[in-house]
Amino acid sequence: MSLPSKINTSIRMSVAKRKLKSRNIGLQDGNPLEQWGLSKIKTDIKNNKELKRSFGHKELNRDDIKEYKLFKFRELLAYVLKSSPYYQDLYAGMNIDPSDIRTYEDLEKLPLTEQEGLAEKPYHFLCVSRKDIAREFTSSGTTNMLKRMAYTQGELLEIVDSVISGLKMAGMETKDDTLQIMYPTITATWDPGLVLSKACMLAGFNSVIEDSLDVHEQIKTMRESGTTFIIGTSSFLYELSKQARGFVEPGELGIRRIICSSEPLTEAMRKEIESVWGCKTLRQWGMTELGLANAIECEHQDGFHLNNPDFLVEVIDPKTGKILPPGEKGELVVTTLRRKCMPLIRYRTRDITSVIDEPCSCGACVDQRISGIERMEL
Repeated sequence: MSLPSKINTSIRMSVAKRKLKSRNIGLQDGNPLEQWGLSKIKTDIKNNKELKRSFGHKELNRDDIKEYKLFKFRELLAYVLKSSPYYQDLYAGMNIDPSDIRTYEDLEKLPLTEQEGLAEKPYHFLCVSRKDIAREFTSSGTTNMLKRMAYTQGELLEIVDSVISGLKMAGMETKDDTLQIMYPTITATWDPGLVLSKACMLAGFNSVIEDSLDVHEQIKTMRESGTTFIIGTSSFLYELSKQARGFVEPGELGIRRIICSSEPLTEAMRKEIESVWGCKTLRQWGMTELGLANAIECEHQDGFHLNNPDFLVEVIDPKTGKILPPGEKGELVVTTLRRKCMPLIRYRTRDITSVIDEPCSCGACVDQRISGIERMEL
């Protein structure tokens, strides 16, 4: 790399680091994901006159966060009515006025966004110029429908920011921590290694990508890199753990946490993984359509903590569309509150869960959690 290129790269990295709120949050501050979310919400309040009038001089509670999300929802609804061909068509003739959305029950006035719509006409969701797109991802998830999502550079940075806060919540905290990234390329519909390694670099953590299917290669990399955290798909880590039994003793390699993502993790699988490596295994949940990394367990393993400022979530009866109260299982519906490139409003995930609307044993008091994820039978 030439000297000018090195200088430009250094400048971009410096600018990116300044924008990352997660870099300023430590484990001593409480649940890092919640603290990161509160920091973003407080910045929004500071920069908006209406929000400042409502919340500017008080300690935020759970009800305040819900009102904040309704405000962001109204703001987003006005934006898509002006900028999104898809939502302009979907809402045509409905006389929708964003100011009418005052309660969560009012959300039922709006139709749901189906996955088929995104698969068939992805660019109808686009609200910015094509030249503003920094990266596109394609995913089929478990529905076998190819869905293409585009992100601006700022949105990619926000994804990295949320990933860092999630890694901190899992326990990563110093430059001595190393994340071993295990996503076999044959199973990845996007490049998780790129996102995770960039997040580690910006956070000041170490990372190593090892996609080998050979358990001996994985263990060799752990020893050479001083791996303290592992992340990968649930099935891959489960199979790797079964192969590793007998080659390592629990706790021998100093692995502190394992993060399973992309696929469901049963309690039997979790028990097997934890018994081999001698550490807790946390589940992570996300969808390419929603920004890749959307929720993660804390060490108490009692539900997924959501990226609170980024999403408004509902759980609905998949047959009637009615919003269900906290604790009742139904289909998870998500609105991407901060997305400007391809925002989604009331997007059906086809995942079954329930909202846990109460404080967590980890100390998180104002964020939301969702229970274990199950696929909806189609």
